[in-house]
Amino acid sequence: MDNFVKCFDHEVKQNNDTPEAIIAIQILIQYIEQSNVGTLQQLIEELQDLSSHLKIAAGSSTTSVVSGCDLFVRFITLVRNQHSEIWESKKFEPVRKFLLDRGNQFMNRLKMSRTKIARLAYPFITDGVTVLTVSSSRVVQSILSKAHDKMKKFHVLVTISEPEKKGAMMVKSLKDKGIHATLILDSSIGFVMERVDFILVGAKGVVENGGLINCVGTYPVAVMAKAFNKPFYVASESFKFYRNFPLSQLDLPNDSKYLDSDEKNHPTVDFTPPDLINKLFTDLGVLTPSAVSDELIKLYI
Repeated sequence: MDNFVKCFDHEVKQNNDTPEAIIAIQILIQYIEQSNVGTLQQLIEELQDLSSHLKIAAGSSTTSVVSGCDLFVRFITLVRNQHSEIWESKKFEPVRKFLLDRGNQFMNRLKMSRTKIARLAYPFITDGVTVLTVSSSRVVQSILSKAHDKMKKFHVLVTISEPEKKGAMMVKSLKDKGIHATLILDSSIGFVMERVDFILVGAKGVVENGGLINCVGTYPVAVMAKAFNKPFYVASESFKFYRNFPLSQLDLPNDSKYLDSDEKNHPTVDFTPPDLINKLFTDLGVLTPSAVSDELIKLYI
């Protein structure tokens, strides 16, 4: 188990452009390939155990790793009422092969998520608009890059996102692509909001009521956007849909909020209620917050 966690840590450090949840699922697939278990139930229990270890190793990406791993295990075992000849086999190898086929099918679908979202969202970026985003998001960067590739001229304001300052990395990446981007202080959102056309943020997780878990500072941006009547959009892959129903900041799990269990005053994420969100761009389509619960039901049933 420890070797797989070490492999996860290594891959996260080596692949900055790959979401931690996808890396975690790749590790689960490797585990299925190498496991010596003899029954499906044993394998599911060991996958869940490994998932819990990967969650701890994921740090600030805990939410997406939990949701991604849960969806993966659910997806590969969802058809146990079908293909009875496989499940009734006295040997485990046919079951392992079937699970690996399902797992690779799931992985291929996930790898296309960002491309699908970019294709859906980029038409919302028109010439001359100013977009505000929070911290750094791979999927938001994909949308902006797609719009830039389509010769759209726009300006992106990026909050610096203290204390990690990931917004600075986002601005550098955008500028490297030739996109006009400006780094702003987290405390300046009230000053810049009046010249912003809309807000576009990524997600650590999207919960059952359509609310958003994202890096700390997202919630006050959403509140300010509502006050200024500015659209607030979220871009998220469906593997970040998270079976949780928080109603306030206090309802978020502590392992999602804090990197250090001894430090409870500096959360890394906050919760944005669904009534502050206009649309979600996902690989399942453009959704309203109220539609997220329906999609979660489809994913888990």
